[in-house]
Amino acid sequence: MFQKPSLIDTVNTMAREAIDALDALPADALRGAERDRDYCERLVIKGDVLVEDFREVGAKILRHLARIEPEERFARELDSAMRRLRDAINGSYRVSLGLGAERATSFQRAA
Repeated sequence: MFQKPSLIDTVNTMAREAIDALDALPADALRGAERDRDYCERLVIKGDVLVEDFREVGAKILRHLARIEPEERFARELDSAMRRLRDAINGSYRVSLGLGAERATSFQRAA
């Protein structure tokens, strides 16, 4: 029987794919955001994709990428990287909210 992947695993996978998509961009696309990208990757490697730091640094990278006027040759890759990162951030937010609601519900039941 197949085991259903957890939501946390799904967000981790989305975040890894976002990092891979960022790495596929030309080096100058992330010029000025290298530290943020590296920090984001460290969080992903540690599995800390449900923390606010991941969402904040991801949003910072998205703002950086949104200011780029892409050349035609990598416009599709830029769009894909931004979409993947946005999806990972949104997934992180949804899962962390869901876990918070679940925790609150379990506290109410215990009381």
